[in-house]
Amino acid sequence: MSKRHIPESHSAHPNVTPLIDIIMCLIIFFMLVAKIGVTTGAEKIDIPSTMIGSKISDMSNTLTLNIPGKAFNIGDLPTVKALVASSAGGEKTMQTLLLQNPVTGENQLKNTLMMYKAQNPDFKVIIRADGKQDCRFIMPVLLTCNEAGVRTIEYNTAKGNGEEKSGS
Repeated sequence: MSKRHIPESHSAHPNVTPLIDIIMCLIIFFMLVAKIGVTTGAEKIDIPSTMIGSKISDMSNTLTLNIPGKAFNIGDLPTVKALVASSAGGEKTMQTLLLQNPVTGENQLKNTLMMYKAQNPDFKVIIRADGKQDCRFIMPVLLTCNEAGVRTIEYNTAKGNGEEKSGS
């Protein structure tokens, strides 16, 4: 039997096939991982179900307002939770926005909405309220959105079979 020899090195033409394989694997990996870390600010809430609705397809330029059940209401005003940047350009964290701060009297929700409107006049609000929440706790949020000049408000609901939908 004859022995195989090591092929001659072609210094003028390097083999780039392994490099291309690694690059393609990295591209596929980053494409898969890119959507995993995106959060919309929607909390786990038992949202009301409806017969009709339209699927939320555009999540850009949105602020999701979560209005949890009665246990979190302060007096006659609801507690609103939203994913908001803690400072200009800072990391977003889930914050409780009061409609009337008991100490200062300021409307934190209105201030936040006006800040978002100043950054982008066409931003929209998605309201996610607990299905058992009274309407009297949702109305102050709608009035605050109106006072801040929000043009588009969508309501997040679940279709009869539990599939999340929204309607304007």
